[in-house]
Amino acid sequence: MVFGAGAAHAGSGGIFSHPVVAILVVILSIIIFVKFCGWAKNFSLSKGVKKAVYILTGVGLIVFNYLYSMGNKAYAEGDLSRATLALVVSLVWVFIFAFVLMAETKAE
Repeated sequence: MVFGAGAAHAGSGGIFSHPVVAILVVILSIIIFVKFCGWAKNFSLSKGVKKAVYILTGVGLIVFNYLYSMGNKAYAEGDLSRATLALVVSLVWVFIFAFVLMAETKAE
């Protein structure tokens, strides 16, 4: 399960609850992420843009933590919309942060 409150819904099966499928999904995700980071190395960003994204990441940690908490509460009640929103938003930000982190810094 994605969220900690998922223990209450452990009885729900599905293909993603199978250990082999879960391991394959993790391995595929790692491969995609490594390919994305390799692609991001071809770009260059200014120091100002990088600094802004790093600051937004710090502020975002608080926002993502709040979204995760609200997602857990809603998931315990059976509502997946907030939990899905928290997961998708944080994953999108992970890719934005990884792109900025891997991109070269422009010489000024």
